[in-house]
Amino acid sequence: MGPFGALCLAWALLGVVRACPEPCACVDKYAHQFADCAYKELREVPEGLPANVTTLSLSANKITVLRRGAFVNVTQVTSLWLAHSEVRTVESGALAVLSQLKNLDLSHNLISNFPWSDLRNLSALQLLKMNHN
Repeated sequence: MGPFGALCLAWALLGVVRACPEPCACVDKYAHQFADCAYKELREVPEGLPANVTTLSLSANKITVLRRGAFVNVTQVTSLWLAHSEVRTVESGALAVLSQLKNLDLSHNLISNFPWSDLRNLSALQLLKMNHN
């Protein structure tokens, strides 16, 4: 591959890393990647989030189910905000991949059954908000 091909490949890879799915807004702040997907009427966790996202806001959406595998491509998330998102079900294994998670807000949802065993993998967890479920 010549220099031009290598340059095109590098730009393509950077584009994939920096991509942000519609209708979210992704920004770098203080060496942390923030993905703001709040208040977007989302029904699922969006695909295509940057792999280096550390803060993910999905609050005030219509995500009724957190599916297993929904966060498999964003394992660097340290803060996950899902308050007021109409969550009813958290599938077993959905949160277990977030081993660096420090803050999890699932407050003001409709959760009646929660996979508590997923928390075993969340050894960094410092804040868990689940009030008003």
